[in-house]
Amino acid sequence: MKNPLSILSVGVSSPGGATSNALSDTSSWPSQPVKEVIPGRGVRDVSIIDLSAEPVNRWRLRPRLRRASPLSHHLIEAVAQTLEARPEIDPARVGIVGAFFLGCLVYSVKFYKGLTTDGRRFASPVLFPETVANTPLSHVVAELGIGGPVYSQVGDTSCWISAIRTASVWLQNGDVDHVIVAGAEEFDVHELDGFHSVRWFDEAFPFLLAEGAGAILLGHENKTSIARITSIADGYSFRTRPQSRQAASDCMATFAPHLPVAETATSWITPFAAEATADRPSISIHCGPKVEAFTASCAWNTISAARLIENQTLSSIVVPAWGLSQQIGALALA
Repeated sequence: MKNPLSILSVGVSSPGGATSNALSDTSSWPSQPVKEVIPGRGVRDVSIIDLSAEPVNRWRLRPRLRRASPLSHHLIEAVAQTLEARPEIDPARVGIVGAFFLGCLVYSVKFYKGLTTDGRRFASPVLFPETVANTPLSHVVAELGIGGPVYSQVGDTSCWISAIRTASVWLQNGDVDHVIVAGAEEFDVHELDGFHSVRWFDEAFPFLLAEGAGAILLGHENKTSIARITSIADGYSFRTRPQSRQAASDCMATFAPHLPVAETATSWITPFAAEATADRPSISIHCGPKVEAFTASCAWNTISAARLIENQTLSSIVVPAWGLSQQIGALALA
């Protein structure tokens, strides 16, 4: 990159708490078994955030957010933290890019359940707006006074990398002074059953499912940055699982061979990720089990890696986003 991006502040809404310190040890995160829809599927431990707990509940009584999905509450908490940490920055000159996998699934299920059980005439007009992918960001910018461009990107975990690419273009073009990139996810039993059906929950690859959000504030300042994003690699797509092997290899080949790689792979792609990074140093960026929260966990991984650089534990690291359905991407921090 001609002009490396600086990570100026971060925001976290996770089952372990609402600070970046909560990401250091996932073994203490509360979890509960969630029964899946189809009989005989069994259960899966999912780490769910209690929205009645501080600090997330500070948004519960806002008029716009009374009927908002859990995703919106996670998202606004993470984004607000990035701005609160840098009060000198004018929100009117800040853009925001959101990265989501399935978006507001909880309200989508409620809306379509009403439509199919009660009929089309009884589909709730109150619930429908909350099913739209861009609604959470609409809530965020309205509440926080963010005046720059707003863009929602939908994809698998690698969507987080594509969102950072978009932010870099905005900053390079001078469209805004700063950009917040945020990833957020929520879970529903129908979604979990779908993941089970496509064999993403293989017991051979244990990991913790979680919901929440993470956000980073990007700019070009260097003196006050937590870490810098020096390289972005995205667009390494695949249509079948065997094709992901080549995509993983091609993506990792864009980074210098001496750079250590964060251990972020979960589920079926884990062996391919290990193969693509076999000749590189491997770094565990937190204690406890790996976490899969799709774009949210990719945000958390980026934040955890940035903190290691800030603390001078590392001088550089590659943070991959091993998408499970369509694409692989990665970024390098220094």
